[in-house]
Amino acid sequence: MHSISYLIRAKEIQDFAAQFYEPGRHDKCYKQVWLKHVFPKYGFNYDTFLRYMRVDTSCLEELLVEQE
Repeated sequence: MHSISYLIRAKEIQDFAAQFYEPGRHDKCYKQVWLKHVFPKYGFNYDTFLRYMRVDTSCLEELLVEQE
């Protein structure tokens, strides 16, 4: 189980990717999304970006409600 802040950050990263990623286009692949949008804001490497993309954030809303 990940911490809430980790899940929030993972959700933000996944939202960036969903907004800018287009399959089949090399100028909008995951590496370019990381390079142009994620790296300048968060400053972590590409492997970390891919790790955040694999995180299951479906339980985030439940955790936030429980915390309140």
